[in-house]
Amino acid sequence: MTNKYFWAFCCLFISSFATAQEKWTLQRCVEQAIQNNISLKINNLNNKANESTLMQSKMARLPNLNGQLSQSWNTGRSVNQVTNQFVDREVWNNNWNLSSSVTLFNGFALSNTIKQNELNWQASQLDYERLKNDVTLNVINAYLQIVLNKELIGVSQIQLQNTQEQLDRTLKLIEGGRLAEANKYDLISQKATDELRIVNAENTLAIAELRLKQLLQLPEDEPFSIEIPQIAEPTDATLATAKTVYETAETTQPVIKNADVLIKSAEIGVDIAKANRMPTLSFNLNLASQASSVYLPLFGERRITTTIGNTGAFVGGALPPTNPDDVRWVRAPLTSVSIEQTNPTVFDQWFTQNLRYGGFLSLQIPIFNRGQAINAINQSKIQVERTKLQAQNVRNTLRQTIEQAVVDARAANKSFSANRIRANALTESTRIAEQRFMLGAVDVMTYTLSKNNLAIAQSDMIRSKYEYIFRLKVLDFYLGREIKL
Repeated sequence: MTNKYFWAFCCLFISSFATAQEKWTLQRCVEQAIQNNISLKINNLNNKANESTLMQSKMARLPNLNGQLSQSWNTGRSVNQVTNQFVDREVWNNNWNLSSSVTLFNGFALSNTIKQNELNWQASQLDYERLKNDVTLNVINAYLQIVLNKELIGVSQIQLQNTQEQLDRTLKLIEGGRLAEANKYDLISQKATDELRIVNAENTLAIAELRLKQLLQLPEDEPFSIEIPQIAEPTDATLATAKTVYETAETTQPVIKNADVLIKSAEIGVDIAKANRMPTLSFNLNLASQASSVYLPLFGERRITTTIGNTGAFVGGALPPTNPDDVRWVRAPLTSVSIEQTNPTVFDQWFTQNLRYGGFLSLQIPIFNRGQAINAINQSKIQVERTKLQAQNVRNTLRQTIEQAVVDARAANKSFSANRIRANALTESTRIAEQRFMLGAVDVMTYTLSKNNLAIAQSDMIRSKYEYIFRLKVLDFYLGREIKL
C-alpha cells in the first residue's frame, strides 16, 4: 500500500513539473489573451445585451396577454356589485378579467426597429472582432520582444565567452613574457562590459515577459517560458504599396464594416422617427366575470312549503325581507306560503351567469404632439450625418495607419539591410584585429574597440531584424493574411 501511494505521488509530481515547464507558443498566448481580456469580456456582454434587445423587438409583434383578479370583503350596509342593491350583511365579491392587444399597424415602426436592432447587434460583433485584432497585435509584439531579448542575451554571452578566452590567452602570454601586463586590464574591463550587456539584456527580457504576462492576465510570480520559434531571416522582398494594402483592408477590416453598419442603423432610425406621425391601429380582446356572496339570479331554484294557521303568505325578495317593496301579501287558499331560494356556486357565476367578452379596434391618430415627432426626425437625420462623418474619419485613420505601416516597414527593411552589412563587416574586422593582436601588431585598445563596435552592430542588427519582422506582420494583418511566426 505504501508503494502504491509513493508511485501515485511521483506521477503527480512529474505531471505538475511537466505542466510548469510547458512552453507557451504564440497561438496559445493569443488564445489566452483573448479569453482573459477584460475589454473583450465587456464587449461580449454588450453583444449579448444587443442580441436580447433584438429578440425583444421581434416579440413585440406578438399579442400580449394580461390577467387581473380582485377579492373584496365588506361588513354592514353595502352595495351588491352584481345586483346593485343595498344589503346589510357581510358581503364578499371577486372579479377577474383577461385582456389582450396586438398592434396591427404603426407606420412600420416595429419592423424597422427589428432591422435597426439587428444592425446594432452586427455592429457590436464587428467591434468585438476589432478588439480581438488589437489584442492579437499587442501579443505578437510582446512575444517578439521576448524573442529579441533572448537572442541579444545569446549574442552577449558569446561575446563574453570570446572575451574570457582572449583574456585567458593574454594571461598566458603575459606569463611567458610575450605581452605587457597592462594588456590584461583592458581585457578585464572588456569582460565587465560584456557582463553588463548581459545584465541589461536580462532586465529588458524580464520587462518584456512581464508585459506579455499582463496581456495574458497571468500573475507576475507564475513560471513562464515561451517557445522560441524558428524565424527565418527576412528577405528584401518588394513590399505592397499603401494603396494596395488599404484597398484590401477596406473590404476586410471589421472597423470599416462596423462604421458602415452604424450608418445603415442610423438611416433606419429616420424611418422609425417618421412613424411617430402616422396612425396606430391595434386590436383588443377582453374576457371578464365576477361573483358575489349575495348574488340572487333572476331565475333560480325555488322550494315552496305551506303552514296552516296564518291568514296570508309572504312572496318574493330576500328572506327575511330587507326592502318594504319586496313584501307582498296575497290571498290564497293556503294559510301560509314561504319561498326559499338557493344561491349559485362561484363557478356558476364565473362561467355561466356573469361571463362577458368582447373585442374592439383602436385607431390612434397623431394630430399635434408639441413638435416631438419633427424633433425626433431632425435628431435622427443629424445622427445619420454624424455616423457618416465618423465612418469617413475611420477610413482616414485606417488609411493613415496603413501608410505609416508601409513607411515603417520600408524603413525597417533598409535599417536591417544596413545593420546586417555593418555587422558582417565588423565581424571580419574583429577577426582580423584579434589575429593581429595575438601577433602583437595592434594594441589591446584597438582590439577591444573593435569588439565593442561589433557588439553594438550585432545588437542593432538583431533589433532591426525583429522590428522588420513585426512591421511585415502588421502589413499581413491589414492584407487579411494569417499571422504566424
